[in-house]
Amino acid sequence: MLTVYKASAGSGKTFILTYEYIMLLLGEKDENGVYRLNKTGRDCHRSILAITFTNKAAREMRERIDNIVGFG
Repeated sequence: MLTVYKASAGSGKTFILTYEYIMLLLGEKDENGVYRLNKTGRDCHRSILAITFTNKAAREMRERIDNIVGFG
């Protein structure tokens, strides 16, 4: 599946990319409404490609993911 987000500066593209990346990693909600790690493969993050057009946006996305996932 390919999803393209195109919007003007400051509209939240980096936020959405970060959100979508984390949701792909987590998988679906369980019966309690809690997201669980995707159990389809340990390296599922390697099949996700997110492209930004500035180093600043890439750095911001990486920092957000690190902070949310707990590596920051």
